[in-house]
Amino acid sequence: MRAVVPRRPRPTRPSIPVADSGAFTREARRTALVRIALAGALLGLLALAFLLARDLRARPSTYFAAGSGVVVVDLSTSVEPARYRRLARVFHSLAETGQRTGLVAFSDGAYEMLPTGTSGEELRPLLRFFEPPRAGSPDARRAQGFGFLESPWSGSFRGGTRISRGLAVAREMLEREGKAAGSSVLLVSDLDDSPLDLESLTQEAIRYERRGIDLRVVPLFPSEPDLAYFRTLAGPRAFVTRDELLANTALEERRTLSSAFPLALATVIVLLLGLLALNEHVCGRLSWRSGAAS
Repeated sequence: MRAVVPRRPRPTRPSIPVADSGAFTREARRTALVRIALAGALLGLLALAFLLARDLRARPSTYFAAGSGVVVVDLSTSVEPARYRRLARVFHSLAETGQRTGLVAFSDGAYEMLPTGTSGEELRPLLRFFEPPRAGSPDARRAQGFGFLESPWSGSFRGGTRISRGLAVAREMLEREGKAAGSSVLLVSDLDDSPLDLESLTQEAIRYERRGIDLRVVPLFPSEPDLAYFRTLAGPRAFVTRDELLANTALEERRTLSSAFPLALATVIVLLLGLLALNEHVCGRLSWRSGAAS
């Protein structure tokens, strides 16, 4: 014979029996409407907080069409320290906006310094080698020549300039990651290429075009013949104009100033907490304690 297991009674909330409960219908409807209104306001504020939090994320610079790419920096001896200011401006805008990028340094040879997809923040430690140190700082006492620190790579890049090698390393990095098509390479150079490299440079430019890599150029005050050659090689639209440089610098400055304290997001969070407290106060269930036995 199958045993019958008695069901446990469902727990009920403690309540006070009221004979005329129908008299509370109006109040119950009003409470329900208040709850719906508060729930809608809370959901709206949550959505607004989400949008504001997304807006706090760094906006990438306009150097790369697809949002990321590789920076190829000319560190040959033909790049004078006076031109470092423009290079430092590019680094600043990449670092402050959190731009995802790789980094290649070149002279007569080329070296991958940062892999693709690295946060622009990783460029910040390099800035000290492209900006004069502050007076009285430890770096100022170690500054040499034109007032710049001697970089760790200064002993390696003392030869001529072969731009094709820097561009080739950048292309190989993108191909290795399967990101060549649609990616961008930003060349920062005075464009003073060795005459022995011009044929290789032309072939590399052809490879870029075939693989769909967008070549952009930040010229470091080149001579007119070098500038004319690169305009023929890459096209006039490949050059980052002074206005674009200033626009990216302005983007960096706006982010630095406006992101110091997210006032709008903080206000929304305070309102959220206030609505939650109001919900508990207005719509909370009544509670009572059992009287002590006399």
